Formats: sequence, structure tokens, C-alpha cells
Amino acid sequence: MKIGTDAVLLGAWAPCDNETRILDIGTGSGILALMMAQRNLKTEIDAVEIDPDAAALAHQNILLSPWTDQVHIFNSSIQEFPTGKQPQYSLIISNPPFFINSLKAPDKARNTARHNDTLPLSDLFENTSKQLTENGKAAFIIPADAFENWKQEAAGFNLHPSVVTWVKSSLEHKAHRVLVTFTRRIKQLVPENEFIIYISRSVYSDEYKQLTKEFYLNF
Repeated sequence: MKIGTDAVLLGAWAPCDNETRILDIGTGSGILALMMAQRNLKTEIDAVEIDPDAAALAHQNILLSPWTDQVHIFNSSIQEFPTGKQPQYSLIISNPPFFINSLKAPDKARNTARHNDTLPLSDLFENTSKQLTENGKAAFIIPADAFENWKQEAAGFNLHPSVVTWVKSSLEHKAHRVLVTFTRRIKQLVPENEFIIYISRSVYSDEYKQLTKEFYLNF
């Protein structure tokens, strides 16, 4: 799987400050784990990936990075990932598979990355809730039309939106993604804003450049 805009957006947007330990669920090539390492120097990061080939690639990418001692790759599903006696992650981040009952590609690895057969939403939130510290936060990027369903599912595991950003390809488009942070606190008023990726065809907006400039060589 190529590195996509979703992962870059989430990795640059996710609120993170003085994290004690970070968990990346479904790391793929390792992009989010690496971005978290770049933003949180010296913080330990565990990255879980169910596909063995993707996990091997992520491990290789970590070895080629400046953060080899910081990031740890685990070839495992999150359901089977060992949990400690106490929740240990102050930040959990994931660009999860979110296609449900839709047409699948012939490529098994691509299906694993994009379809939620191996990671149902209930499993994602159950394990996030188990692993998250009391004051921790979980950051995801999801389809805009799935947001209400995600909120309802998350509430069943005592996780509630704390920050919401609606992502549009351009001013003329409807929001197609949502960047959202969940915490255990219920907010009466959740801050929401919009984010535009392009100002014209293939021309990135200034806000996209500003957000992601630490991760692109040409910005």
C-alpha cells in the first residue's frame, strides 16, 4: 500500500504533547509510527500490524530511520496484542480499515488494509479502551458519513469525541473524511472545524502545507 493523504493528515494533525507511550494500530508501512516518533522524540512507540509482509516492511522502514530504538513493530492483530496489567498508552492512533461489505480487490493484502473484516469497529474501540490511560486520547481518520456510527460505537466503550475536523478535498466538495480525537471525558461542546486539502487541481492549500511541512521534502 502506498502512503496516502489520510495517513499523512492524521499523523500531522493528531494532538500529541509529552506522551508517555504511543500505540499505532494497523501501522501498515509504519508511516504513522514514524511520524509519531518525529513529533515525540524519545517516546516509546508500539506499532501493531496483522499482515506479515506489511509488518516486515514497517520493520525495515524503522531500521532505515533515525528512530530505531524508539519504535517497536509487532506482527499481531490488536485483538491478540498482549496487554499489560495497567493501561499504558497516553495516545492511540490509527488509520483503520473502514470499508464494510464493499467490493474487494484481488489483492489479499490490500483487502486487509482497507476492509474491516479483521478489525471490526467494536474490536477497535474495545481494545482502544483497554489500552488507553485514564486521561489518554485516541486519534482516528474515518469516512465522514460514518462519523455518527463511530460516535455511537465509541460511547459504548466510554470514549467520546473531544476534537473534530471535517476534511474536504476543496471548497466545492463535501467533507469526505473526519479527523477525530476520543477521550473518556464527555464534552458538552465539542470543537469542530473544516480543513481544505486543495485550493485548485493538484495545488495544495496553505493550511495543508503548514500542517504537513515537517513531513514533505518539497514543502
